[in-house]
Parts: sequence; structure tokens; C-alpha cells
Amino acid sequence: MDSMDLNRSSVRPDSSVRVQRALWRHWGTPAGIYGTIVYASVVAASSGGPSDQTQSDALHVLVFSLVSIVVFWMAHVYSTALGFHGADESVRARVRDAFGHALFESSGMLEAAVVPSVPLLLAAIGVLPATLGVYLSLWLTVLLLALLGYLVFHMRGRSVLICLLGAVITGLFGVVVILLKTTLQH
Repeated sequence: MDSMDLNRSSVRPDSSVRVQRALWRHWGTPAGIYGTIVYASVVAASSGGPSDQTQSDALHVLVFSLVSIVVFWMAHVYSTALGFHGADESVRARVRDAFGHALFESSGMLEAAVVPSVPLLLAAIGVLPATLGVYLSLWLTVLLLALLGYLVFHMRGRSVLICLLGAVITGLFGVVVILLKTTLQH
């Protein structure tokens, strides 16, 4: 079963590329990128308007977003396992092997929620204002998406211009989420 592991290569990459590929293995999978966009969308949809948000509102957004991403992750694991099991040519293929592969392939979806959850957690415990926590969370997803867009082209040896274009295009998914939040909730 194929995966999106960019570490497989007969050429030994330098240390900076190995670090980038290690990050990519966790957050740069299709599930990780999708998870980042889904998490941002759930945060945006569950956070309400910009005025008078409280600590309990931030806690609600954090819990609702985390529960939602776990549900999406479970559905993703199940559908991936089902797809791999059904596509396996061997009659003796085991469901357990398909689920193991699906868990590995889908882990990025859960990992995608870690960084954007930090400002929400800080807002929930009163370190940050709730509105600031929500917007920091959303802008961190834009930053993560842009970084992933840049890194994939950089690891493939593309020019800086192409890397920046990849960053802008990937980051725009997060910007669209923020624009939808601000226009629909005002």
C-alpha cells in the first residue's frame, strides 16, 4: 500500500531536507492538510460573532472543534481502511492490516489540530481574550497551510518563486475560511 512518504529516496538528503520531510510526514499528508482546513472551518463556524465572547465561549469552541475533528478522523480512518481492504487483490488480506495502514495515513488529521488549539486553550483558561484566541487559531492555520505549500515545492527543488506561489495558494484555503467567518457572522 502506497503512502505519501517523501523520505523514500535513494539519494541521501541533507539535514535541513530531512527535518522538512519529517514535518511533512506528520502534517503534510492529505489527511493533515484536509484536517487543518476542516479544523479551521469548525473553529470559524462554532465561534460566533466577534463581540462579547467569554472564556466559556472559547472553551465551547475548543471542545466542539476537538470533538468534531476526532469524529472526522474516525470517519476518515474507517473509509480509508474500507477502501484499502476492498482494493487489496489478496483474498487473505486482513482487515486489521487495512486499519493499521489507515491509522498511519490518517494521523495527520488529528495532528493538524494541535497548533491551532493552543490559542483556544489559552483563551479558555483566561490568558487571552476569547476573540483573540479564535482569530489567532484561524491565522495559525493559514500559516501552517502556507508553510506546507512552500515546503512541498522546496523539497522538490523548485525555485523560490514556485515555492512562494505554492505557499500563497495553499494558505488561501485558510484565508477563505476566515473571510467566510467574518462576512457571514457580522
